[in-house]
Amino acid sequence: MKKLTQKEEEILSLFWEKGPMFVKEVKEFYTDKKLHYNTLSTMVRTLEEKGFVSHEQFGNTHRYFATVTKEEYSKGTLGNVVKKYFNNSYKSVVSLLVEEENLSVEELKNLIADIEKQKNDSK
Repeated sequence: MKKLTQKEEEILSLFWEKGPMFVKEVKEFYTDKKLHYNTLSTMVRTLEEKGFVSHEQFGNTHRYFATVTKEEYSKGTLGNVVKKYFNNSYKSVVSLLVEEENLSVEELKNLIADIEKQKNDSK
């Protein structure tokens, strides 16, 4: 999955939250009011080139919509982080979380139990 800038992620989040929109509508919801319409339009088209949004044409204008769900993007982003910073080892990620006390051993045990239960329920 291609990487997005912070601003591109913010724009994509608006499509997830609000649904299909024209660029003028995106501008209304976008937090950075100083961002020029043309710049925002270019960023939306860049998201389209990267495969995260698409459009449907209405006369001379386009209404854009997300082509990737938030869940799909989250999984891809997490996978990229694990690959880049943890040598593709999810075990290393979990170990770091426990070491840094972001995840207690008790929480980890509960997580393992939940996963095992889900696997057994799906059989």
